Amino acid sequence: MSRSVKKEDFLDLNELHPYGVLPGGNRFFCSSSGYRPEEVFPDNLWQQVLSFCDDRALGNVVQSSRYLYVAGHQPELWRDLVLRRCSEEKQTISSACSSWKDTYLKLFVRDASPMVHSPIPVPDVYSDEYYRTHLCRSFAIPKTWLVQNNSSAHEPSQVSFSKTTKPPRQSCQQEVARVSVEDLSPSQFFEEYEMKNMPVIVEGAAKGKALDRWCSASYLNEHSSGRKTYRATSGAAPLPANFLFDAYQDYGNFSYLEESPLYLFDRTAFTSNDQWSDDFFPEFYRKCPFWDPSERHGHDLLQHLGANRRPDHTWLIMGPKRSGSVFHLDPNATHAWNACIQGRKRWIFYPPGVNPPGVFPSEDGDEVALPLSVGEWLMQYWTEHMDQYRKRPLHERPMECTVGPGDVIFVPHGWWHMVINLDDKNIAITHNYVSPSNLGNVLKFFKEKQDQVSGCRDRKESIKPEHLYSELVKALERKEPDHLKNALMQSGWTCRTWKEATKSFMSKPDTKEKSVPSRQSKKRPLENEEPNSCRKSFIEMTDKVEAFSFSFL
Repeated sequence: MSRSVKKEDFLDLNELHPYGVLPGGNRFFCSSSGYRPEEVFPDNLWQQVLSFCDDRALGNVVQSSRYLYVAGHQPELWRDLVLRRCSEEKQTISSACSSWKDTYLKLFVRDASPMVHSPIPVPDVYSDEYYRTHLCRSFAIPKTWLVQNNSSAHEPSQVSFSKTTKPPRQSCQQEVARVSVEDLSPSQFFEEYEMKNMPVIVEGAAKGKALDRWCSASYLNEHSSGRKTYRATSGAAPLPANFLFDAYQDYGNFSYLEESPLYLFDRTAFTSNDQWSDDFFPEFYRKCPFWDPSERHGHDLLQHLGANRRPDHTWLIMGPKRSGSVFHLDPNATHAWNACIQGRKRWIFYPPGVNPPGVFPSEDGDEVALPLSVGEWLMQYWTEHMDQYRKRPLHERPMECTVGPGDVIFVPHGWWHMVINLDDKNIAITHNYVSPSNLGNVLKFFKEKQDQVSGCRDRKESIKPEHLYSELVKALERKEPDHLKNALMQSGWTCRTWKEATKSFMSKPDTKEKSVPSRQSKKRPLENEEPNSCRKSFIEMTDKVEAFSFSFL
């Protein structure tokens, strides 16, 4: 049980800092003296200064002192150089070497040396900042997380996380419930999980051709649609990256990744790849008719808007060990399912209306302050997270689980969740949807929170936020009038995540596309806009960012 996991378990590192950095307090036991660049500027200011260097300047800086050798080889600096250069030249990351520095040289420097950069541990470099980032990018994964609990966690018929019906305290436990796909009928899924807004793991639901075939890198590369690019993002990166598929797989093998690795999160993977679609969806829908959009039970109501006009809904997800998604709510008040194909994932859930430690949303939900990496949250807030099991009533306590290959997890709308990838290679498929159980809240979201609607702003053919409510109502009047009638009878939010808006927080319909935030913006951009390129310390509480979504998560 992960309740026994302590913060110290994440500090049991298997490797030292590759450049020999030690925590700052060690400088008091150092016998050497003389000029130290870190005494001129603090570490975070040096990082900001170095972020303005181009490739040649940064290459010269790292030769000037031991401290600047370490500071100038932070992977985030070279990553940002690659991403900005690719953006300026409209270039794809067609190959990835053993580090971001080597990748930059291979992509943009013709006469670069074929030698691969190998970190040299240097003495007498003491920095709390650089050692902290090392802890956040290299944290140990608790052994208990690698074990999937096969027991049924609770009696589902007794638990509900709607706003209108308060759940009984005695039913909730820490682990998310598990049920075999063979034992779950559509009516049971709707009544016990969807309507009660409870997460559940459906074991064996994703077993099939994808599970068998996708463990082969050569098979994936062979059927990766040739020169198609795949989009990868990170909350700490200045720009999204566009990789060739094999290049992203090589990126996952970097010897030293960033604190917040780029996460492949591609919405077009299956629209352009019939082979991958055939590997997964037919058998998945046969096993899980409650998620089959062609069935008549009203699943996936947004499909009636049209495949190209609806918001983004299905993604291929890939990431290396320790990558993942920080706490977030899924977009547009939608439910989601997440099918684990390769690698294991640790999920941490907080019920609707209960904010996780370190997560501070604004009153209207439009902005949220939170750590920008999984490791940072674990280091800063794990102890407080574990206290929630002791301090909170049962129905407000978090839930956790490990999901392995072949299993699918249902993510109900309005639940905060974080996901951590546990294995060297992790592949998943996720889909966000609307059903009769959350249609009322989705309509209310489209009507009152148009500034928070995502997944449709950057595609010319998609319905824009100011028209989604009316277009969905018109479509459902023709296709699903009974479900629409029931949803329109809903007078308020039925999920505790959202509150009735006061006048000052009521959304005003957009009359034009939102502009991309500037570098000084304190709002997190929507998923297809450029994020703030200057990473601030969460301790300073300056990272006010717009509510965002991964189903990743």
